[in-house]
Amino acid sequence: MLQSMLAGLSGSALPAQCWELVKKGATLVDVRTPAEFAQGHLPGAVNIPLDTLETWVATHTNKAAPMVLYCGAGIRAQKGCDILSANGCCSVINGGSLKDLLAGA
Repeated sequence: MLQSMLAGLSGSALPAQCWELVKKGATLVDVRTPAEFAQGHLPGAVNIPLDTLETWVATHTNKAAPMVLYCGAGIRAQKGCDILSANGCCSVINGGSLKDLLAGA
């Protein structure tokens, strides 16, 4: 079911769709800096700053694991999706901004 939901999305999704993916097991990834993350983040999110993502993905073995990325405005999340996709991750979604996801929770 999760994979069929991911197949219907083209790299970005509405907040309600993102939360549904997370509910079904997708990892919520905050690509902001550790300082931004410390100021507030979504429950259950892991912080993998954008500038460390390429190093992180090199050691990440499950390239099929679904992930929803977010940041402050959605731009870094899209860059993160691009990095992950270029490194073989096939189930990454740009969740947009923290504010949008909070509003859609």
